[in-house]
Amino acid sequence: MKELPWEVLESEALADEPVRIVHERVRTHTGAVLDYYYQPKPIQVVFTLPLTPRKTALMIRQYRHPTREFLLEVPAGKVDPGEEIEAAARRELLEEVGAEAGRLVAFPAFYPQPSFNAAVFNPFLALESRVVRPPQLESGELLETVELPLPEVYRLLETGSIKDASTALTLFYARPWLREHGYCQT
Repeated sequence: MKELPWEVLESEALADEPVRIVHERVRTHTGAVLDYYYQPKPIQVVFTLPLTPRKTALMIRQYRHPTREFLLEVPAGKVDPGEEIEAAARRELLEEVGAEAGRLVAFPAFYPQPSFNAAVFNPFLALESRVVRPPQLESGELLETVELPLPEVYRLLETGSIKDASTALTLFYARPWLREHGYCQT
């Protein structure tokens, strides 16, 4: 086991569901003692930009209580224990917009906010996405599907109308691939 620069003096779980949150008292590399609250590993999350054969994006407008706003996002969700990441991307797409995808293109995974959580976000592009049934939402989800032309999605991104950072990063990751394969000029 590698030696860490901070020593954990005390640790307690504050919550286990829907996500695990811990409180640790740590001694830093400078000797300062801090209280640190965070979500530990392992948390895997998928974010999927679904594109239809018409080169439109199946986005969602979802209520996010901490912001008190409806945010324009790509379908996303946690990877279930034992579930493959690609399978989770397909499941979330089906649950949130009722769509199935042909090919999935994976982009580099990233830590969205490593200062207080160890979640790994996995962005995907879902090609040939087709709506096959109504969404099957969880009890706490309030969202609607919004189908937008791809150039409009990128216009919204560039004007700051897409405020969800993980959606924005998924769109930024997807843009070079979309340009290279003739899906968009933006």
